[in-house]
Amino acid sequence: MKSNTSIPFIAAIIPILLTVSFLVMSVFLFKLPLYIPLLFGYVLSLGIAFYYHKRLKEFILSSYQGIKSIFMIVIIMILIGVLIAIWSSSGTIDALVYYGLAIIRPKYLVVISFLVSSMVSMLLGTSVGTMSTVGVAFMGIAHRLGINPSLVAGALVSGAFVGDRTSPLSSAQQMNTIITKTDYHENLKELLKTLIPAMVITTIIYFLLKNGMELHGSNLVEGARLKIKAMHPVLSPILLLPPIGILIFAIFRIPTKTNFLFGIISGAILAYLYQGQSWNNLMKYGIFGYSYNGSLYGGGLNMLNQVFLIFVAGAFLGVLEASGILATILKRLIDSLTTPLSLVGKTMVVSILSAILSSTQAMAIIVPGKVLYEHYQRFQLKPELLNRIISDSGMVVAGLIPWNLNAILLAVALNISVLDYLPYAYLLIILPILSYFQYHFFEQKKEKTNGRNFAKNNE
Repeated sequence: MKSNTSIPFIAAIIPILLTVSFLVMSVFLFKLPLYIPLLFGYVLSLGIAFYYHKRLKEFILSSYQGIKSIFMIVIIMILIGVLIAIWSSSGTIDALVYYGLAIIRPKYLVVISFLVSSMVSMLLGTSVGTMSTVGVAFMGIAHRLGINPSLVAGALVSGAFVGDRTSPLSSAQQMNTIITKTDYHENLKELLKTLIPAMVITTIIYFLLKNGMELHGSNLVEGARLKIKAMHPVLSPILLLPPIGILIFAIFRIPTKTNFLFGIISGAILAYLYQGQSWNNLMKYGIFGYSYNGSLYGGGLNMLNQVFLIFVAGAFLGVLEASGILATILKRLIDSLTTPLSLVGKTMVVSILSAILSSTQAMAIIVPGKVLYEHYQRFQLKPELLNRIISDSGMVVAGLIPWNLNAILLAVALNISVLDYLPYAYLLIILPILSYFQYHFFEQKKEKTNGRNFAKNNE
């Protein structure tokens, strides 16, 4: 329930500034779990909402609704933890690495990771599905060959967002198309204007990074393959069935939860049949994680820190929306629109800010799409441009925000922290910068909507 009483801008901005400052300090100075600053922001926002509206019960209910709205993400995160543990015990991950090493030249691993991740994400339309299959394989190869896993993870995440942003199968792009009242085929023409140059630049960067890798050719690869072979009683292509099944199910749009359950069950059966694992041990692995050589892989309980972070983020979002804090800040941002360029810039700010404050990618699409659509009409700009600007800003920057749910899911799937891969996710950094300057220098005078398009979109 959203309150009708407005909160002054200064009161609305205080919890946001303090929370973001606390988040930054927690990450770079105090090394605190991210749910602590978010919990601080939640309590502070709740206090301000109560001070102005005197309806604590309403905002507690809004907190619950915020948590409820993202509960499925918690389920998926726990399933990913269980999946990684079971696949580790079954030899599925090592089989992916073993056969991958046979066809990939190590010095090109980073650029190949990016390109393969891009292709698979376009095929699946989901970054999480991409990271849970090819992402796991490439990370395993990186670890085996001693290549910086953060660099490979950055390349994989960059590729994953190619499909998340652009694929016709992407639920995020489908939502963006609906919110901006556009047609996907028209959107694609706009999306490619910035995606192609951004991908070219990113590919060149990842290709050049091969020069910094000191690898010893076939001896290193063969040594890694022998170590993997020695770890498992059986190493067979049949162990690749779970990830292949997940890819096929994703293509046919099987629900994510069902897809991951298939991966877990099929992996457990293979672990029992081919690696001699007992059902009792497999249950323990699924709950507590699979331990090997001092490292712990997956496990549902090991996701609790991220789960609590998601719950706090959901509650925080619920209060920000219901109290009017978010609406007050957005109103101040869009009040000063004077030119098409300022509209494009503010669209990016609103989209990225929504991704930061809400901890979700969906709000980075919904908020600017709904709030700014009429302003694009006022400036006679194509709604497809609005779709692209959102796609180039908050939709991809969500993957760089350590407390954003999309980034957390990808980090869990890759068994790495968001902060580790963040400096190397070049596409996610390049796209918003390129998009703004490309519009500023090359498109500003051309992006006018003809009457036919407006009539079509407003019927």
